[in-house]
Amino acid sequence: MKRLSALLLVAVLVLCQVFAGGTKEEDSSSAPAASYKDTIIIATGADQGYMDGQMNNTNDVYLRACYSQLVRRALDGSIEGDLAESWSVGEDGVTWTFNLRHGVKFHNGKELTSKDVVASYDRLLNNPAIRYNSLAKGYIEDVYAVDDYTVCLVTPGPVASLLANLTHRSNLILDADYIEKYGIDLGVTAESVNGTGPYRLASWNKDQEMVLEAFPDYFRGEVPTKIIDILIVADANARTVALETGQVDIATVNSSEIPRLQETPGIQVKMFEGIAAHGLQFNCANEYMKDPRVRQAINYAIDKQLIVDVLYSDIGEKACTAPVNPNVWGYYDFGVVPQDVEKAKALLAEAGYPDGFDISIMLYPNYNKSTETCEMIVSMLADVGINATIEVVDNATFKAVQGNRSYPGEDFPWAMFFMGYGAGTADCDEGLRRIWTTSPDGNNNNNYGWYSNAEVDRLLAEAMSELDEERRLELYKEAQQILYIDDPAAIFTNDRYNIWTMSDKVEGFEVNVNNVIFWDNLRCRS
Repeated sequence: MKRLSALLLVAVLVLCQVFAGGTKEEDSSSAPAASYKDTIIIATGADQGYMDGQMNNTNDVYLRACYSQLVRRALDGSIEGDLAESWSVGEDGVTWTFNLRHGVKFHNGKELTSKDVVASYDRLLNNPAIRYNSLAKGYIEDVYAVDDYTVCLVTPGPVASLLANLTHRSNLILDADYIEKYGIDLGVTAESVNGTGPYRLASWNKDQEMVLEAFPDYFRGEVPTKIIDILIVADANARTVALETGQVDIATVNSSEIPRLQETPGIQVKMFEGIAAHGLQFNCANEYMKDPRVRQAINYAIDKQLIVDVLYSDIGEKACTAPVNPNVWGYYDFGVVPQDVEKAKALLAEAGYPDGFDISIMLYPNYNKSTETCEMIVSMLADVGINATIEVVDNATFKAVQGNRSYPGEDFPWAMFFMGYGAGTADCDEGLRRIWTTSPDGNNNNNYGWYSNAEVDRLLAEAMSELDEERRLELYKEAQQILYIDDPAAIFTNDRYNIWTMSDKVEGFEVNVNNVIFWDNLRCRS
């Protein structure tokens, strides 16, 4: 923030000089060819929790600048090879063979071999302290090396979504030596990060600044921009001002600013299809939320369409029609759950709460318009007799809540909490199974609201191994019917776009459905 304040002060002084003395008009006919900056500055609202895909609970945006994986999501949403040149599945239907590229280098100069791939999956599968341990164990049973450039993954049975699952951030390949050296602390500091991606993590001052430096030996070829300087600026207004004054080249901003910025000279707004949604999740361990009738009542009490019309229509976002985004494979359109206040009151009375009750909603405000959304929901809940109050938490508290895997007591007092949902694999297997299946050990893992429905568990387990696509789609439809309407796991409000604002001098900015930046052509004119 100190650095950003200084930059903004310089901008003001420059503008004062311009208005006082004017500028000399250049002869366009003699203008030199475009030159490009060595450094692109990005302002974002929150830092990464870990620079380690197996532990990261933030996003994929900058992780993949540093790391690669066997396969990845291309810009068009298809699955393409990354570290793997080719792959095949054996006649047994469970043994997948991946042939690695030769000559791939880690940022410290070491060559990547199958040893690193095996070590990465051994850590993911066999260390219960790893965040995505239970997710990976659902689709990988074993991993072994055939030779230095050939690796086999063995699944517990036929897994229809295996390639999609391998695109998840938890499958980013780590250096075997760093796994041994840093253990669970890998990815906590810049020194503990060693990947094979287009950028190396040069420095990292937590919650202030992250500097990425182009890796000249990147196996796809060195990227054009030498430095990516990422400033962590929690204040959205400060990020917007920094963008408008030219002190940063790219920024994430509040969506309320988008219509104005679209009309602002020198600024370009880019909107991409994504796989994310917003919602207000139930804490199913709460005394009231344990009852499906209460959750149904709340679902009918809330006018999702009105929320979207008031808060999100200016950027074209739409109300949710399922528990996953339409860009996720397996999505089924159920339509927007309509508001029905009388039905909500009847369900509350049936559950034994004709006069309602008091609850608290946990809100982490970094989600776009989460505060305004929750305020509208509080008003709607009051109409059916539920007195809800909002408790705003900071980033540290929010991450601690996600990291708390034990059954909630006083440390999880909220009945509902605002969340973002995204199928990291763009497939319903991970998009539903990771978040909503009953944790086998009774802990939350990534099922933060302790949702549990035996039929959902059965349907998602069957769908994982179902190779017939039509049958698999039907299984996901049945599971979504339960999660969305019959035994709701959350109030799903709006499907998200990936929205980025930037100087009109920025060229080649592209992201895939996971909001992962492809750095291959990203440049900014001087």
